Amino acid sequence: MPSQLVWYARCPTLTAMGLLANRGALQREFLREPVNLVSVRENSTPSVRQGYLDHSLPNLVREGDAATALWSYGLNQRSRLLAVGHTWHTVLVIASGRSGIGKLSDLKGRTLALPREAGAFSPARVRSLRAWETILGTVGIKATDIEFHNIVADHPSTPFGDIARREIEAVLSGQADAGLLFGAKGLELARAAGVKVIHAFTPDAIRRDPALSGLVELRTLTVDYPFLEANEGVVARLVKQLTSATDWAVQFPKEALNHIALEGKVEVPDAAEAYGDLIPEGAALGEEDWRIDDLQALLDWLKARHAVEATVELRPWQRTDVLNKAPEAADIKEKYKRLNAVA
Repeated sequence: MPSQLVWYARCPTLTAMGLLANRGALQREFLREPVNLVSVRENSTPSVRQGYLDHSLPNLVREGDAATALWSYGLNQRSRLLAVGHTWHTVLVIASGRSGIGKLSDLKGRTLALPREAGAFSPARVRSLRAWETILGTVGIKATDIEFHNIVADHPSTPFGDIARREIEAVLSGQADAGLLFGAKGLELARAAGVKVIHAFTPDAIRRDPALSGLVELRTLTVDYPFLEANEGVVARLVKQLTSATDWAVQFPKEALNHIALEGKVEVPDAAEAYGDLIPEGAALGEEDWRIDDLQALLDWLKARHAVEATVELRPWQRTDVLNKAPEAADIKEKYKRLNAVA
């Protein structure tokens, strides 16, 4: 049978897919079978990049930003939700040394940097706006007490975009009084630019404090619906591999840390500081109630700001039952025959 192309995509941070992809584990699962797994990241074709973002790319398995996944489902109902993950990493509030800002309460009356990527949907804007609302809420600052300075950024499908650098430029030039930096790349750039860190929210603090839930980056594992319908057994095997990432990270912590640094193109010490001891937990994917509740809270937030269609609901989107499916080998081989026709 001809080899079937299956696209896989992930964020350039801590993901289960990233831990497996760097070890070739996904490819080894189907080494002797007609399934050819190809990474979206290594492809520069604009249609592929856009198809990853709006989930219109056939045969796509994607582990990435949950807000984008919700938006794309509302756009075309093409995807199905398999599992949810949480990323806890450092969030920095930065300012220039001459800003006069010494603590979070000093942000009142200030101008804050807010990115806006090109295209119909901006994941970076959602992430930053939720983070700003959360941070300002901890010190009782209202939305009417601040202003935002829009930072124009690349299309969200651009890998390793330069949003963080543009935030730093806006802060150092005085266009914005303060900005936000996320994760290991944020730590690296803050140090290199010599900006003033007003406050650092650590991964442990973010996980412990429910008031900081807006600083958690939710990830969703989604799959192209026609591909799932034709090859549920194949998808189940992919999911099984992905859910093994946590155990592997526990057994090989140094290797996991090195893989994360490689994924994000950062130094190992920055990755270690950014994620702390929460790498295994951050790599986990599941369907527990608390994960679904957090995803529902994000959906409600997006609806309130008209970022997704009001008709979008989680229940029709969910196919988390695939997490517990254990297909027989014969069943998988039979379903291969339907793969090309559906695609």
